[in-house]
Amino acid sequence: MWAIVCGLLLLLCIGACFLLWRLRRKLTMNETILAMSLQLSSTVERRQLLALIMEKTTAALGAEGSSIILMDHESGDLYFEVATGNSAEEVKKIRLPAGEGIAGWVQINGKALLVPDVSKDFRWSNKVQNKTEVVTRNMLCAPIFSNGTLLGVIQVINKKNNGRFKALELELLEQLSAPIAMSLENMMLYEALRHSMESLQQTTAAKEKILSEMRLASQIQASLLPGEQFQHGRLSLNAKLLPAREVGGDFYHFFELDDEHIVICLGDVSDKGMPAALFMSSLMIWIRAKAQKGLNVSDMVYAINNEISSDDSTMFATLFIAIINTRTGLMQYCDAGHCPVLLLQNGQAATLDVHKGLPIGVMPHMTYEALEMQLPANTTVVIYSDGITEAECALGQMYGAERLECHLLALKEPVQASAIIEDVQRYAGSFPQSDDIAVLVFSMN
Repeated sequence: MWAIVCGLLLLLCIGACFLLWRLRRKLTMNETILAMSLQLSSTVERRQLLALIMEKTTAALGAEGSSIILMDHESGDLYFEVATGNSAEEVKKIRLPAGEGIAGWVQINGKALLVPDVSKDFRWSNKVQNKTEVVTRNMLCAPIFSNGTLLGVIQVINKKNNGRFKALELELLEQLSAPIAMSLENMMLYEALRHSMESLQQTTAAKEKILSEMRLASQIQASLLPGEQFQHGRLSLNAKLLPAREVGGDFYHFFELDDEHIVICLGDVSDKGMPAALFMSSLMIWIRAKAQKGLNVSDMVYAINNEISSDDSTMFATLFIAIINTRTGLMQYCDAGHCPVLLLQNGQAATLDVHKGLPIGVMPHMTYEALEMQLPANTTVVIYSDGITEAECALGQMYGAERLECHLLALKEPVQASAIIEDVQRYAGSFPQSDDIAVLVFSMN
């Protein structure tokens, strides 16, 4: 009887000791998990955090080395983000296709593994071992999940002192994967936020750079213009340019051909912004280059058109160009698809007769026809781009040619290009300018 009682007491003592051991082991495990959670919350910097995870995991499991293998969600590959041990840098260069090796098996199946002897496991891939020349004896490997999404796996290799990993250590690694996942998620969120902020800064910097370059381009474009006022012989001239953006495609130009003749022109490039500005700049250069004393203005336009036309070009420009004798008032002119030119005399407005040609740049070898007119004294000529007549108000109605004529006839002083633009701006109000505007006005005394 006493033997049975003693046996039962012994069994109870053994059971109690085993339970106490389990409780202590569980308590130790919980303390380890809590300590790691607190330690991992100390940083979100990638290098510091990953090094901390590996250091604490390796120490907690008494291993020789460990690594975090993250999943590339585009390719499905696993890549070694960080590793500990003597060959850490070599390990970090390796990528594993989805499902390869023990880590790949854990990736696909989402389950932790304890591998007592990797050389006897069919899932073992020696790619890392061959690269690092570090022999792997045994291994623990667990998936890292965050909100049901696999971030990667954590791998611990070689129990120290030639020991073997136990099931409780695999359980500990599984438990540790939760705070590791949380810290990795915080790290990724932080990196995403920082990347967004850096992208915003870069975008802002790039925008500021573009604006700076556009302002510079605007200054260069303005420097190509001959000015806004000009007097030559009996001719008085004023002009104004107002791009819709920093730079634009509308332009005017005037320059002396000889002591008695000047060349004047106004054009409108088909595009806006920087492409139009570049096209416009080259066009102004070609106009000056092709202007020669004694050359018919139609031949000038023909030569200019051939220079800027090309089979792959989509840019073109309307152009009105004239050569004026500032002593006699004789004007020879050519119209390449431009807006009507207005003549003001004795309180009347009329449209200049022209032979319309195609805009320049559409195709080479186009012929253009020039006309001549004797400008009477006190005649004012107004040349403008369609940014004037097509300017809109908030109701969507255009300024129009009729309003332009009425405004010009209502002026009781010499016509100024700036006054025309100001009236257009009053009409448009707060409605944004959508097209470039250019105006050139000249008169014979």
